[in-house]
Formats: sequence, structure tokens, C-alpha cells
Amino acid sequence: MGSLSSDFSARMVLIRHGQTAWNVERRFQGRSDIPLNDTGRGQAQVAAQNLTDYQQQIREHTPEFAWELIVTSPLSRAYETGKIIGEHLNLDVSGTHEGLQERSFGAAEGLVATEYHWRDIQEQFPDVEPLSEMIQRGINALKEIVAKHPNRHIIVVAHGLWIAQIMTALTGEEHSIPENASVTELPLHTLESYQG
Repeated sequence: MGSLSSDFSARMVLIRHGQTAWNVERRFQGRSDIPLNDTGRGQAQVAAQNLTDYQQQIREHTPEFAWELIVTSPLSRAYETGKIIGEHLNLDVSGTHEGLQERSFGAAEGLVATEYHWRDIQEQFPDVEPLSEMIQRGINALKEIVAKHPNRHIIVVAHGLWIAQIMTALTGEEHSIPENASVTELPLHTLESYQG
């Protein structure tokens, strides 16, 4: 793996996929490959417009700025969100990365997520992926993407808990799970300085 770019004028945003039926039912999704619903597809269109507006704002002081790359989790809800965004921005999805997948909830996937389940979830479901492992693979994935595409403006489409935990680990500030298809800017200097 090459070294990260030190050019922090490059930008990266993290997008949570659009809504699925299991989001509505508040079920643990994890690695289960649940597709977008129609609301989720509409949310992806809104995300695309938000990214277009963001691009226009940056062009006020950096006229040549444009989104260059979309990388997604391999799960279809993230990939389709990326594809819809790409159609709006005239970009193809450049690829997927296994490390961008949501935390695996093992035997808990498909269950309605209650407070009881969240309490001591790894004791109740021993095959749940440890949070520390998800964070490390996620940060490794982002470092690999940046190293492979230095100085590029990158859109990453991933998952809610994944984004919240990655942002918390990188910034040292608590981040809650973002809304479906919302845009979170990741300061790239935090990725280079992360020592976890």
C-alpha cells in the first residue's frame, strides 16, 4: 500500500446508503444484502443534488473542483445508492471495497433491534463482529482507497453505524448514526494522523 497523500485540498465524503425495508422495521441489517426501497432511491437522488450543490459552493473559490470517484461497499443498498449518485454526477462507480461493509451482526441480523439487544450485544450474540475490528478494517479501507487514488475528490458510500464509528475514531468526537443518504465530510488529515 502506498503512502497517503499529504495534499489536504483533496476531499472525501462518506454517504450512508438510502433507506431499506429493514431500516423502516428497525432490524439489524449488517452484512445481509437488503436492497433499497423506493424511498431509499429518492433519498439517493437528494444526496446527489446535495453533492452537486456542495461542488458548486467549492467552485466559488476553487473553480476546477469536481467529484472524481465513487467507491462503495459491495452490499447492494450501498452500490445502488452510489450508482444513482453517479448517474446524476456523470460518474461511474469506480469499484467496491470489502472493508466498507457494515458491522456483521451475525445471528442477530433480521431481528428487530431493541434496547435489550443493544445491551451487551456481543454476550447475547457471540458471532457479532467486535466494534474495534470493524473500525480498524474501515480505516484500513479508507487508507487503501486514498493511497490508490491520491489527490482525488472521492465519494464513499457505506453504512450508518460504520460511518458513525469511523468518524468518532478519527475525530475523537462522538458521532451519531447519520440519516439515510446524508453527506458527512471526512477531514483527510485525520486519516493520515490516526494511530489506533
